[in-house]
Amino acid sequence: MEWKVEIEGVANQRILVRFDPQAEMVYFMGQYKPKNREWVIFSQEEYSMNIDLETIQDILGKVVKKMRERLAAYNNIAEGFTLLKTIEVREEN
Repeated sequence: MEWKVEIEGVANQRILVRFDPQAEMVYFMGQYKPKNREWVIFSQEEYSMNIDLETIQDILGKVVKKMRERLAAYNNIAEGFTLLKTIEVREEN
């Protein structure tokens, strides 16, 4: 079973919550959707199925924080590659 938790004001970020009754676990996945691509997991936390509302809120906050840290790093890397056009490798004799 899954729930998609939208983040207010941010269309390309969400949290996917997946309950796995066989494993007795709840997975919280911070996802980001680059333009014209599928959703990518940027952060993940897991917890046992014995979870209360306060713990859910805490985990959601952790997942969003970690996702945004990793998203900032991704954006820095992606921006760097937009500046690179050609790389020349010269062999020394």
